Amino acid sequence: MHIDTLKKVEITRPAFYKEEASAMPVQHLSKKDLDNLNSISVSDAIKFFSGVQVLDYGGIGGMKTIDVRSLSSNHTSIFYNGIAINNAQNGQVDLGKFSLDNIESITLFNGQQTKLLIPAKAFSSASTLLLEAQKPLFEEGKTYHFKIGTRIGDFGLFNPSFLWQQKVSENTSLSFNTEWVKANGRYDFYYARGDVDTLINRQNSDVDALRLEAALTGMLNDSSTWEVRLYNYISERGLPGAAVDNNYYSNDRQWDKDFFVQGRWEKKYNDLYSLLINGKFDRLDLRYKDPDFHNTQGFLENNYNQKEVYLSAANLFVWSNSLKSSLSADYFYNKLDADLMGFAYPERHTLLVNAAIEWQKNNFQIQANGLTTILKENVRVGNSAGGKQVFSPSISVSWKPFLDQNLYVRSFFKSIFRAPTFNDSYYTIIGSTSLNPEYVNQYDLGFTWQKAFNSRFQQVTFKVDAYHNRIKDRITAIPLANLFRWSMVNLGRVEINGIDLGVSGNAALGADVNLDFGVNYTYQKALDKTANGANFNQFIPYAPKNSGSGFVAVVYKAFGLNYNTLYTGERYSLRPNILTNKMEDWFIQNLSVSYKNKLAKMNYKVLAEANNIANINYTVIRNYPMPGRNYRISFQISY
Repeated sequence: MHIDTLKKVEITRPAFYKEEASAMPVQHLSKKDLDNLNSISVSDAIKFFSGVQVLDYGGIGGMKTIDVRSLSSNHTSIFYNGIAINNAQNGQVDLGKFSLDNIESITLFNGQQTKLLIPAKAFSSASTLLLEAQKPLFEEGKTYHFKIGTRIGDFGLFNPSFLWQQKVSENTSLSFNTEWVKANGRYDFYYARGDVDTLINRQNSDVDALRLEAALTGMLNDSSTWEVRLYNYISERGLPGAAVDNNYYSNDRQWDKDFFVQGRWEKKYNDLYSLLINGKFDRLDLRYKDPDFHNTQGFLENNYNQKEVYLSAANLFVWSNSLKSSLSADYFYNKLDADLMGFAYPERHTLLVNAAIEWQKNNFQIQANGLTTILKENVRVGNSAGGKQVFSPSISVSWKPFLDQNLYVRSFFKSIFRAPTFNDSYYTIIGSTSLNPEYVNQYDLGFTWQKAFNSRFQQVTFKVDAYHNRIKDRITAIPLANLFRWSMVNLGRVEINGIDLGVSGNAALGADVNLDFGVNYTYQKALDKTANGANFNQFIPYAPKNSGSGFVAVVYKAFGLNYNTLYTGERYSLRPNILTNKMEDWFIQNLSVSYKNKLAKMNYKVLAEANNIANINYTVIRNYPMPGRNYRISFQISY
């Protein structure tokens, strides 16, 4: 009998993210996407999401926080490998501290995640940013993998990193990652105001930061999975302050220490029931010094210490192919100490209980949940803000109207709130214990359409979302008798209407040439709607009507060429909307060239970057100038 062996043929098709069918708007950056962007930290990468403003105080060491759809950074929860990163003192997480060196993917959900087996905390904010660390990956027959890299560039940047992954046993892996960022942070910026027209060198913007991270992951004999992760970050940085006439920088300094240990365990008992357990202990130390403060000592120095204990249990019940539900409960204990005169020393106990249900039938999905939040606060000095109990509902739907088309129509409503932070309630002189929570109602209607082609134009994705947000009792700082005495108050109402648009895709331009591209655009009007208010129907600060981003990445054999751009339109730095408070729009462009190859058994990559290639003089936060044209070179080897 004669047997013919046919030649092996590979059939490939671009994979669709399962999140594209989500009832909540979702944006995703894979490791490949992150490599195509001129980014060092998470804060650099998320600038390319639509509807996102990164509030950047300038330079490598400046604080960077996320603002999604103009709801403020306090309304976005940050999760690292499934567990929340919190800051009870001011409610803001500095994303500049999180390097991309150990990040596998970044995902942003407006509303909330659509998974049900997640902590109750994941339902408790207006948007959610998920950071996933790199998972141990070993070639067949290998028990370890390592990666060494370094990046150098303008502003005295020196940024070495090291990653080691080790297979301890068949089902257990250990990983260790460390990174050092050191830079003098000095750069020139153009200052023109009134009679002043000069070139200034930014001073006191240096940073010296070290991150150490270790994780142990595995699977037990009962098929349950687990992870224990240790994280330690220490830094010293200059706080250059605002650049204003005759005072272009300050001498303030800040020291940070952040240590946490977190763990998770997940088990699917049977087709009906699954359980997820999370836990975390976090300690944050902050030291601040102003050597020029006018007091009897001749300087000001404050020390703050935060502690957090977190426990969570999530239960998933799969009743049938169409119906599933979950019940999650989280407990947080937060404490803040400081060496301030008359400090309150607040403690907060938070209990979150969430029940969710999902029904899916014939390409139609509906999900609803209700979150109960119970807060209790105690203080050692003064009056406590007391307790709060709030119920927050949410409902979302997703529909695929055509079986032969990857078109998904989605809509959601979500009601949520944020409690005043410790600084809002207890910061000396400014804080107020009578503050109400800040309530937000979100409405969204949108669709995603994807098309895969067999021709050179392989895949394209279109996303459109129209949204309406209402904020009640927005927590705001206002001046009292003079500009040196401020107070935190609940101030009226804000309404935000907007549209997010996104187009992305990839194409094969030839046998060895591949193209990836993406464009995002946001139009929004974020207006003060406080009845009888002095700023009624005026734009709130730092909320541009127009913003957008785009990128093009071309790969030819071992070479890569990446171009990306960011745009932010005109906006106001303060109320009211007068000419002196108006900030100009800006448009910056970045370019990078890379080369990948293999030498012996080592893979290596060389990357050269030119950022802000047009040398645009711009600010994200008023009076905090951003760097002009700058260059970086990086080299990386892995085995």
